Amino acid sequence: MTNTSTRLAGAGALAFGVLTFAGFFLANPPGSTYNASDVANYLANGHRVLAITGMYLGWLAILGLVGLLAHLRTVIDAGKSIAARIFWGTGLAAAASFAAGWCVTGGQVIAHLEGGKTMIVAPPVTQLIGELGVLLIFGSGSALLGLGLIALTLATRTAIPAWLRWLTLVAGLCGLAGPAFFTFFLLLLWAITFGLWLLAGGRDSAAALRAPTI
Repeated sequence: MTNTSTRLAGAGALAFGVLTFAGFFLANPPGSTYNASDVANYLANGHRVLAITGMYLGWLAILGLVGLLAHLRTVIDAGKSIAARIFWGTGLAAAASFAAGWCVTGGQVIAHLEGGKTMIVAPPVTQLIGELGVLLIFGSGSALLGLGLIALTLATRTAIPAWLRWLTLVAGLCGLAGPAFFTFFLLLLWAITFGLWLLAGGRDSAAALRAPTI
């Protein structure tokens, strides 16, 4: 792997962590405890642009994640390691779940835009759909990526610094606990940290990351 590939993967990891957080901050979809005013604010004319922008940022974040996954798959030689193949498969499944979640979350706003004033949806229904969209991200997407990171830890036993390997394992466990909400943001923090390592300290990672015969 070239330094350019490593840096692009680092930029992808950073994009996933930062843009996912920014997307949620802008979109602010209804979730958790039901509150009719939260639903109304989410569908308000002044918030719709922010919600759709957040959806697009979420999609761009997924592109960064896929770039990181593709780089790591190549460097750890996924075809020769069970752990590496699990990492690649669960990582792609997580990306698909994230994409579906953003579609459901932002799709509500688009549906109301296209439906116009004649489209009337009870606030609890909007809350329910919003929860399902968020769960695709914080639930299945987070858990699948968490499983992938645990597999990555097994597939790179001596390839990355010990502190980063342990951080990757912790991030994987946080991903499994994604429905708890706050643990998902710890997963994003891992992505930012890993991205910075690839950009700055991971210049030798291309030669170092090798999969064991697991």
